[in-house]
Amino acid sequence: MLRVFKFGGALLSSAENLKHLYAVITEFSCQPMVVVVSAIGKTTNALENLLRLKIKNDPALPSEYFNLKSFHLNLIRELKMSGEEELMPAVENIFRDLWDSLHDEYGDYYEAYDSIVSYGEKISSLIVSTYLRSRKEVVREIPAGEIIKTDSNFTNASVIWNLTEKNVKEKILPAINNHELVVTQGFLGADCNGKTTTLGREGSDFTAAVLANVLDATEIIIWKDVPGIMNADPKKFKNAVKLEKLSYHEAIELAFYGAKVVHPKTIQPLKDKKIPLQVRYFFKPFISPTVISEDGSEDEKIHKIIIKENQVLLSLSSKNLDFIAENHLSEIFKTLTDNKVHVNVMQNSAVSFSVSFDFDEIKLESVINELKDNFFIKYNKDLQLLTLRHYTPSLIEKFISGKTVFLEQKNRTTVQMLLK
Repeated sequence: MLRVFKFGGALLSSAENLKHLYAVITEFSCQPMVVVVSAIGKTTNALENLLRLKIKNDPALPSEYFNLKSFHLNLIRELKMSGEEELMPAVENIFRDLWDSLHDEYGDYYEAYDSIVSYGEKISSLIVSTYLRSRKEVVREIPAGEIIKTDSNFTNASVIWNLTEKNVKEKILPAINNHELVVTQGFLGADCNGKTTTLGREGSDFTAAVLANVLDATEIIIWKDVPGIMNADPKKFKNAVKLEKLSYHEAIELAFYGAKVVHPKTIQPLKDKKIPLQVRYFFKPFISPTVISEDGSEDEKIHKIIIKENQVLLSLSSKNLDFIAENHLSEIFKTLTDNKVHVNVMQNSAVSFSVSFDFDEIKLESVINELKDNFFIKYNKDLQLLTLRHYTPSLIEKFISGKTVFLEQKNRTTVQMLLK
């Protein structure tokens, strides 16, 4: 029986939580086990900010860098563990490498992004593995870049499965056979030139699924700070209810529409091998989890509400008054792809095309600059994308009451609306 555990960054953000992580691993102890960790707390956000500050030559860069460094060093001190004397200088060295990386030359912004944000997982895996060793666990920390091989599509790299499978069998299986607990980083990989890549924001779930697939794991458990997968964000909806079970298909649909279920790429590798995924409550590990499997018997019983804030609606029409045809769409999609824009919803008419995506000032500006010569462009910011799955007319009316609807799309199971 082999399990893959994945722990998100919020669960690693304090000494108390890290001690609880050890308790969870002990309580669910089974050999072999692979543990996948994310960056601690809001570290990825902080690293993204460091990159922005560097690009803008902002004088706040050093102070923000030292704030992030101090956060991690203080966390280590609070753990009061054996091995601290070796861990502290090792983390100091990683931060020195980070500072050097912030001043390196890169091929483009996206390569720089992957290099910089990768330091979050590198630090967290070192801290977690050292802490587990201090509790007498036999641990093998294996860098994700030595396992997960990808193409060079920085920020959203695709896994090269045959090379990844080879690496897993050469590096993880010997540790498992030696009864070691394997710790590795989520979200990260490396291309064939050895350059660091990332698998897409929140991609640690996907890392765990890739490893589970290759290792033929019995199950994968994603630990969260909520009781399971909810039908709506419990921070926004007090009456949100837990979903006891979901089919692979329903989970893929919800992830596609932006639900904080699991990373969108996570489900397919598990579905291929029929590996069940449990989403368990980190702070009460023995309450019933949400189980994602082939069972779709409850998919349509409860409606699901997904809200994505901070959306942009970009609308384009041809300057020569042509219909929006294949040649126009080809140009538009190439521009979106080149700028790493993930489309959340799109709609076209005879003379216009509209697309919505998460607001990113750099990406929006670049897209507009590349398309403005051939298209009239207008856009709206600060919109909300609402997705209702297994909706009712009364549910739709409840959400649109008193709001302006900028765009609506509807099929038999799902309705999406851009609102303000």
